[in-house]
Amino acid sequence: MSLTIISDTVQQVAVAITAALELETEIVDERLMIIGGTGRYKEKIGSYEENGDMESHLVYSECLKNGNEYINFSPENDDFYDAREGELAEICYPIKADGSVLGLIGLIAFTEEQRNVMIHKTLELRTFLRSMADLIAGKYIVSQSNISLQNTVSSLLASQDTASFENILGSSRAMEEVRKRAKQVASSNSTILITGESGTGKDLLARSIHQESVRREKPFVSVNCAAIPEMLLESELFGYEKGAFTGAARNGKLGKFQLADEGTLFLDEIGDMPIHLQVKLLSCLQSRQVDPIGAIRPVDVDVRIIAATNKDLEEMIRRKQFREDLYFRLNVIPIHIPPLRERPEDLELIIERVIDKFSRAMGKRIDGIEKDAMHILLSYRWPGNVREVENAIEYAINMEESGVIRAGSLPDKITGAKHLRRDVDSRSLKGQLESVERDILLESLKRNGSSLEGKRRAAKELEISESTLYRRMRALGIR
Repeated sequence: MSLTIISDTVQQVAVAITAALELETEIVDERLMIIGGTGRYKEKIGSYEENGDMESHLVYSECLKNGNEYINFSPENDDFYDAREGELAEICYPIKADGSVLGLIGLIAFTEEQRNVMIHKTLELRTFLRSMADLIAGKYIVSQSNISLQNTVSSLLASQDTASFENILGSSRAMEEVRKRAKQVASSNSTILITGESGTGKDLLARSIHQESVRREKPFVSVNCAAIPEMLLESELFGYEKGAFTGAARNGKLGKFQLADEGTLFLDEIGDMPIHLQVKLLSCLQSRQVDPIGAIRPVDVDVRIIAATNKDLEEMIRRKQFREDLYFRLNVIPIHIPPLRERPEDLELIIERVIDKFSRAMGKRIDGIEKDAMHILLSYRWPGNVREVENAIEYAINMEESGVIRAGSLPDKITGAKHLRRDVDSRSLKGQLESVERDILLESLKRNGSSLEGKRRAAKELEISESTLYRRMRALGIR
């Protein structure tokens, strides 16, 4: 699949680059087709650079083949540059994903003033283009994944469409309290601030609240404030009017606030929002109006705000990194999702549900998990929380050749003894010693293998007899 699957995003990025830097921009895909551009390049979208000839040995074709950036402040003197339109300078940066070159972003100067800017701010421009290239690549990967998932008997995306409190797994007292509070406030219009470490399920909780609210038939719009470059975030949130800046879309663009009108706007990673946009967001929340870039008058919006963060906003306030007035405006109803390590009683249920979800989605019959493998998973501290559980189970199902998940199919990071909990079995000395002994045996068997020969090597490595090894394996439940 080509970058054309995200052509709208590509054009938005081109427009944003030009708006920020006042330099003309063009973006080509891996076939040299222009799929985004401003100024003279906007009219050429759909045509090909260098006649679409990947063997021309001109600049773009070479950059696409070798994946290198290109900087030239005198294109007229470069035999490999076709400066037929009077280009005076160019910085070209590759768009890469999974080791492949998907296309190129070209930043072009047509005046001496623009050329001087490129000469004196080369480092800053390269850094900015790198961020834009990463943004496009990220959007491409997500779109590619979504297309693949939409073609599966059971789609993982269905979990977002069917978000509900029942899908927030956990029978621990802490999670019961989270669900109870969320249900209590779902029907109101009050602003909610969800806090918790990465991977705890803040997005799912926000969607579930929306689904239980009176706004459930209206849009749920999500914005990740950490994933969108600062120069794009303002137009993403508040939109812009036609003609707001050079290269703007002909009819302007609606921001996320307007798209979420009468529904819910989820501001994820709110702690990463730049200070100057925090001011504008606070004004929007207070007035219930947005000011699109270039607009003559504000626009009324009816939006319920749910924000989320994995950062300590109160500490950020002390460091002058987050506005206190915005924090109080957001923190009307706080909901904290505790990390998985603080509620180990939830882990087994989550593991079983995730196995079922991924095995069905991948069309692979997995009937359960062996005792050894479950013990390892229950012993791990899960710094990545539920998201890390999902990643580990997805990996194991891919690796597993039998009908059940075995210890050998788990990721190395999970099975490494140094990562495991020491207090899972018991707080008694005997229980803790057995837990450590079990970890040591599992690690040795992982290195040497679980075959007869592997167990012989393990016994030799541990300086115990084979009979002792087998006896301790039976006592500790190692198969």
